[in-house]
Amino acid sequence: MRTIARNKVKLSNRVGKLPPVIKSILEKVRKESKNWHPIWTGNDGYEKFEVHGYSTNHVVDLGKKLCTCQFWMLTGIPCVHACAALSRVNKSPDDFCHPLVTMESYKATYNHHINPIPGQLLWEVSEFNKPRAPKVKRPPEKLKMKRRMDSDEKHGGGKRSRIDIKNNDNTHLKRQLGKFTCSYCGDKGHTKRGCKKKRLADAAVAAAATVEAATKNSLNKFTRIYFIHI
Repeated sequence: MRTIARNKVKLSNRVGKLPPVIKSILEKVRKESKNWHPIWTGNDGYEKFEVHGYSTNHVVDLGKKLCTCQFWMLTGIPCVHACAALSRVNKSPDDFCHPLVTMESYKATYNHHINPIPGQLLWEVSEFNKPRAPKVKRPPEKLKMKRRMDSDEKHGGGKRSRIDIKNNDNTHLKRQLGKFTCSYCGDKGHTKRGCKKKRLADAAVAAAATVEAATKNSLNKFTRIYFIHI
């Protein structure tokens, strides 16, 4: 509402065919058109030109308001090539702008107004039931394994939950673990899986079992040979 009223006041005091923004853009284009040289093709309407300049040449048709650079067609504002051709025929570029970028179109845009409304406390209460949101049926999907976070928590789960002590990040909490106690030797600082004493004991048991198996095999072989000779 304020924007419409403010722009309507600005446009009412504006004199000219083009708005200020379009006028400034067109002035920049007209200054750049001095570096281009238009050549008339010889048609009867004096409308088709071949504009030479850096880095290539362009074809301008003033009657159809077209240029091969496509700037005139896309923006509705004559390009540098068109301005160069218009200066050759002593015509103003303002007359060749699209009607949508003129002051008449801008005034028609802000010609309407928004009706004021009272505060919500002064609204009339309807006799009908209040509209309700439709029921949302969730499609079948994989169950979420991650717990729901509270409103005071930013992120959760996985590596993000680790606290950053160096940066004094108190938002995330880090899991606090005590020292492990080995269930085999009773020492602290490691578990049964990484206990060196258990590894040595297992190695000794395995070696003893290997020696016993070898002794048993040799004894069985000697007994077999003894009975064969008897």
